[in-house]
Amino acid sequence: MRAPFRAVAERNGDWWEIEITHGLPRNMLGVSQARRRSDVERVARSVIAELLDIAPDGIEIDVDVRQASERGPTAVA
Repeated sequence: MRAPFRAVAERNGDWWEIEITHGLPRNMLGVSQARRRSDVERVARSVIAELLDIAPDGIEIDVDVRQASERGPTAVA
């Protein structure tokens, strides 16, 4: 069984960019950043808790951690 929430974390310079990709209502965007990889899941839970006004300790979440090289092609103008 999958957790109700999913997030993607990608390394960008000195930070981990975090995006909640599944589980939030369509009208909500959950994004944040963490300095350390070990903080990613805690920060993702905190974002969900703030947006939905629920306790962070009861949130089930799967986090997909990606390195920058795993990104798709990016356009540069």
